[in-house]
Amino acid sequence: MQAQISFYDLNFESSEKPPDNVIKFPTKKFFKTSEIRGIDKPKPKPADSVKTLEEIEKIKKYFLDRKEYRNYCLFIIGITTGYRIGDLLRLKFSDVFKDYGTWKREIDIIERKTKKRRTMPISENMKTAINLYVKNKGGFLLSEYIFKSRKGENSSIDKSSARKIFNNMAIDLNLPYHCSTHFLRKTFAYWFLQIHKNDMSALATLQDILNHSSEKMTLKYCGIEKEKKETMLKSLSELW
Repeated sequence: MQAQISFYDLNFESSEKPPDNVIKFPTKKFFKTSEIRGIDKPKPKPADSVKTLEEIEKIKKYFLDRKEYRNYCLFIIGITTGYRIGDLLRLKFSDVFKDYGTWKREIDIIERKTKKRRTMPISENMKTAINLYVKNKGGFLLSEYIFKSRKGENSSIDKSSARKIFNNMAIDLNLPYHCSTHFLRKTFAYWFLQIHKNDMSALATLQDILNHSSEKMTLKYCGIEKEKKETMLKSLSELW
C-alpha cells in the first residue's frame, strides 16, 4: 500500500489519530502585517517650517545659483500662498495671467482636499519669480502648467519629484529641517504668525486660511507650540 502525503497547519489540533499510511508535513501560516500585534507601519516624519530669514535666503540663492528657476518659483509661490503641494502643482499660467501681458489680481482655486474656494493675492515677489522663470524658459502658453515636467507635452511635475527636489536641497544646504513638500505650507503658516504676532486676530485668521478645527491645532502645525515649550523648559533649567 502506498503512503499518502498530506499537509497540516502548525496551529491545527485534532483529536483524531491519522491513518498509519499518511505522512503529514507541517505548513506555515502566513499573517498579514496588520494581524501581527506590535508591528505598525512607521509614520512618515512630519515636515518642518523654515524658522529664520537667513535660511530662506540660502534656499532662494541655492536655486538661483543652480539656475533652477522653476524650482525657485515653486518655493516662492509655496511659502507665499500656503497652498498644499497638490494645488500648487495644478496651477497653470492662466491662473496668474489674464492674457499674455496682464497679471490677475489673485489666484482663485478650489482646493482639491477641502473642495473650498481659496483666493490668494499675487504678490510682487511672486511676479518677480514668475517673470524670471518665464524669461529663462523662453515664453509660455496660458494653458501650460507653471511647474511643467520635462516628461510629456504638458504635464506638471508630480509630488514625488517635488519631494526629491526639496530633500536634496535640504541635504546640500545642511538644513536642520525635514523639508518634504509640506514644509512650504508650514513655512507660510509660521511666518504668517511671526509677522502678525501683535495682532490678536492673527491666529484665528490663519486657522481659517488653513481650514483647521482649532487654534491649538494651528499652533502645533506651525511648530510654534513645540518652540514655546522648549523655550519655557530651557528657562526653567537655567534656574538651577
